[in-house]
Amino acid sequence: MTSTKSTAHSTASNAAHRDPRSESETLREDLEYTRQHLADTVQELTRRLNVPHRMKETAANAGHKVTGAAGYTGERMRGAAGQTGQMMKQVPGAVKNLPATGKQHPKVTAAVGGAALLGAGAMAWMARRRK
Repeated sequence: MTSTKSTAHSTASNAAHRDPRSESETLREDLEYTRQHLADTVQELTRRLNVPHRMKETAANAGHKVTGAAGYTGERMRGAAGQTGQMMKQVPGAVKNLPATGKQHPKVTAAVGGAALLGAGAMAWMARRRK
């Protein structure tokens, strides 16, 4: 009977030692599984997001938009330059009529003159401020 008690006690003692070890082994396995799962998740998210590729696409799209806008602006500028050229041909006649126009519209003439003086004064002030 002593051997039975001793065996039972020994088995209980081994069981007590195995439980914490098996618990720690179980925790280690769970931890390893969690780490692997997290690594797989991060890889999948990185693959889906692929930030460098998305940045290249965004930059390419922005470049296309800028190129298109520059082309459109260039066309408008060429059109405006053509219109300005036509208007400049009419300027000598308009300058000849300027005194008569000023007499016909004195308030407008005063406003335009005041705006021109204000603009010249602002430009002079900004030039001095930059120095």
